[in-house]
Amino acid sequence: MISVKNIYKNFGDLSVLKGVSCEIEKGEKVVIIGPSGSGKSTFLRCMNLLENPTYGEVWVDEDLVTPVDPYLHFDIIEASKTFKKLFAEYIAENPDCDEETAKFNVIMLIKEKDLLKKHEGSEYNKLMKKIYKQNVIDINLARQRIGMVFQQFNLFNNLTILENITLAPMRLLKKSREEANEKAFQLLDRIGLRDKADAYPQQLSGGQKQRVAIVRALAMDPEIMLFDEPTSALDPEMVGEVLDVMKELAESGMTMVVVTHEMGFAKEVGTRILFMDDGKILEEAPPTEFFSNPKTARAQEFLSKVL
Repeated sequence: MISVKNIYKNFGDLSVLKGVSCEIEKGEKVVIIGPSGSGKSTFLRCMNLLENPTYGEVWVDEDLVTPVDPYLHFDIIEASKTFKKLFAEYIAENPDCDEETAKFNVIMLIKEKDLLKKHEGSEYNKLMKKIYKQNVIDINLARQRIGMVFQQFNLFNNLTILENITLAPMRLLKKSREEANEKAFQLLDRIGLRDKADAYPQQLSGGQKQRVAIVRALAMDPEIMLFDEPTSALDPEMVGEVLDVMKELAESGMTMVVVTHEMGFAKEVGTRILFMDDGKILEEAPPTEFFSNPKTARAQEFLSKVL
């Protein structure tokens, strides 16, 4: 349902993601874990372009949502004469640099200085024609298929709980107020908060706000849900009520990608664990395999501290 290909993300001189690729299949519950600062949330936000990747592609179903740009394709640039020449020079000058980092640095140099020439060779030209045939859609259309739940709830404080839930269905899906309200009440019943429909967010506890944030996303009938550390801003006693809603959602068959520090949730609900550190996916495995037998020393060290 979502395909992320070779994503890099820089904030100035800080490199946060370093060539991350991942496929999210329908019905999966992918849980992303790792130490703070490893790039987990940035990776999640790149999936629906809340953060624009510095380099790489994002596909939703069969649709490309990042711009068609030859600089966003290693295979195309590597086929050019300019790249081959500059890459050989770079490796000679930086013999200790690993190959993937060297590729990225050279391509960024070519992009920054717009060094591609008209005559880059037949292989390059063939690949260029192929990429421009790709189907690119508006990211806002793709986002209608993707629900997002944030760490800090992001509810509109000037709207009631009912208005928070019905706003997007009425504006974007063009539902009538009656239709939107009916769906909203069904969702509020589902999380036990129908009696809070006319309340404002500041009148709710943190756990209640996050449950409302989840059903607000569900009101758009998304095909996939992204959760960015949904319990990290909550008091410990409120964490369980939010995780219960997420577990129920998982049991209903929803495709989910969850960034979290809740290892119990990852074990119980996840169908696949992605372990990230230093902007890369270091390990990928089913929960039973990952938690019982992590392959990398970094994952072993991380689990020894959090379990």
